[in-house]
Amino acid sequence: MEKQHWLGIAVGFIGGIWSAMVGCLGEALSVLIVIMAADYMTGLLSAFVNKELNSAIGTKGFIKKLVVLILIGLIYLLEGVGLNTQHVGDGVAIAYIAIEFISITENAGRLGVPLGPVEKFIAILKDKGENK
Repeated sequence: MEKQHWLGIAVGFIGGIWSAMVGCLGEALSVLIVIMAADYMTGLLSAFVNKELNSAIGTKGFIKKLVVLILIGLIYLLEGVGLNTQHVGDGVAIAYIAIEFISITENAGRLGVPLGPVEKFIAILKDKGENK
């Protein structure tokens, strides 16, 4: 079997165990997973179009996203044990949703997609983030 198949099996197995341990995940995490997938795909498209495609960079980006999901999952797990709430986990997931959205718009810009008012909105977000 190829490495990709083994990776898929491993991630599926870990995800199944994780889901059983945590019980349920907040809706924000589900949205984050979809947005992360969109960011990864737009990053690949941008790299392909600009002739910058590099498997090592792509793998590193995928691993970073996986670690973020593990960290957020741990927050949900800890909340379930101590706080009986999902507010902190959802808050962290929403913060990462904003980060991923910015990355998607940057990828779209590299592809030459006209961003219009979205570009101004992202500039404001970046400016506020850099000032803190």
